[in-house]
Amino acid sequence: MTRKNFIKNLITLGAATPLMTSLFTSCNRSGFDFFEDFEVNFNGNVLIIGAGAAGLIAGHILNRYNIDFQILEASSVFGGRVKKIEDFSDFPIDLGAEWIHTEPSILGKLLNDPQTDLKTDAIVYNPQTIHLWKNNKLKKRNIFSSFYSEHKFKNSTWYDFFDQYIVPGISDKIVYNSPVTEIDYNSNKVKVQSQDGEIREADKVILTVPLTILQNNFINFLPALPSEKTEALNQVSMPDGIKVFIEFSERFYPDILLFGNIIEALRDESKIFYDAAFQKDSDRNILGLFNVGDSAAAYTSLNTEQEIIDKIIGELDEIFDGKASQTYQKHIIQNWSKEPFISGSYSHYDDYDALETLAQSINDKIYFAGEAYSSDSQATVHGAGETAYKVTEQILKG
Repeated sequence: MTRKNFIKNLITLGAATPLMTSLFTSCNRSGFDFFEDFEVNFNGNVLIIGAGAAGLIAGHILNRYNIDFQILEASSVFGGRVKKIEDFSDFPIDLGAEWIHTEPSILGKLLNDPQTDLKTDAIVYNPQTIHLWKNNKLKKRNIFSSFYSEHKFKNSTWYDFFDQYIVPGISDKIVYNSPVTEIDYNSNKVKVQSQDGEIREADKVILTVPLTILQNNFINFLPALPSEKTEALNQVSMPDGIKVFIEFSERFYPDILLFGNIIEALRDESKIFYDAAFQKDSDRNILGLFNVGDSAAAYTSLNTEQEIIDKIIGELDEIFDGKASQTYQKHIIQNWSKEPFISGSYSHYDDYDALETLAQSINDKIYFAGEAYSSDSQATVHGAGETAYKVTEQILKG
């Protein structure tokens, strides 16, 4: 049960479903459907802009069908908003996307390769202690644990999924440190210019960059984007986002700490402290902070990491009677608002009609993929991957 369904159940006072405590999933076995194969009526070449989840999955599909393609990535690494660190704790930590948000079998579906023995250890993430900080008082709300569970990786991450199963087959197709500055689709071929001045031509382009790149006009389009596209861009935002992980010498915090009204807090997912070591076979005390939206600016706007961690420790001290500063050991901060070529968290729509407009291709030459274009799995990694399947199918069917 995801957080969205959790809220629905709370409102309707529905009964909770039984929760499992652990899960080992062999994702390429029975229990889910692969994306269907289709007849290919395309023999041109494709340029993919961005090596995040959508770009990598798009490349993976094109490679399966032996299509000529290349991925242009602005940064020096693949993954986009999928990122991990291995040396902070005794388990890998997701600095970006963390939850699976659906059944773990989606991993096998995204890979879509019955020849690969894809095994992923997953946990049912069902926190048992949920506390609420409201009106300067800490209140237990553990009863809500019966209504909410979803999935997380146990000893791996979203990054590992791409690193182990997707990237090896297409690594020679990725060109790093190549920010795209201009896309010219005036003629039959689309001309894509990168920051170093190099111009590449393609029959089709799949654009998978975060919405902020389009909103901030980092890419010049010739001709300009259609007016309905620019108007739709005004109906969506990608607000501030930050993740922080802190190690303490002892655990003094619950599985989840929320702020204000509990239903609004879980629905908005604006600011949550959570036990990052939950069911990780670890004895380390790692507390995570996930903060997206207007409230995240209280951290992302600060000038230094020291200011950020001082503010967080101060808040935790107020809630837990000084225990944070007494037991603090180390921290790591991922400020997505200041991450080059990303500049934010994930898409938030004011008007969902805008999503359909933004997802439409331009002149059957430029196609759009990524979490922002998913109609039912927005703001998720698997949603980004599913949009990649959708647009590549459109291209290859001709």
